[in-house]
Amino acid sequence: IVARPLLTRLEMSQSRSVLLLPLSSPGERRNDEDYEPSDKTIRAQERLTKQLNNFRQKWVEVSDKQGYRSAHSTLGIIGAVAYGLGLHHLCPAPVSPSAWLVVSALQEAGVGLNVEERAALEARVEDFLRDYRFHEKDTVRLRPGWKFMPPVIVRETARS
Repeated sequence: IVARPLLTRLEMSQSRSVLLLPLSSPGERRNDEDYEPSDKTIRAQERLTKQLNNFRQKWVEVSDKQGYRSAHSTLGIIGAVAYGLGLHHLCPAPVSPSAWLVVSALQEAGVGLNVEERAALEARVEDFLRDYRFHEKDTVRLRPGWKFMPPVIVRETARS
């Protein structure tokens, strides 16, 4: 979920590793060449796209008004330090601003299970990669039928 076109966002990223985590809608089969999505699946995907676009537009406007662009890194550092010190449950800032924003978008679009605001604030990026069937805590849960597909590695750069 990005506010810019994906290629532009990837070119701007200074992250050493970039993973894309595809989202699969109920009834969707991505690895079947003969698969034709049903009308219900197409409507679900169109609704999701519309909801996520609305969410993105709303948050781009909020970001412009509140100067979030310059505060994102600072919020990330505050959240990481609070988490490292074990004080994240007392901190009003998200542990990972990016993870919090994605959890919020998934919830608003009706894909993510509704969790308490505190759980959304404590979400970390790695929580998206954990399977809720094996990990009770520290996972991002989706509504039945929706699932994250295996991650796609876009960039993986070893440290020099």
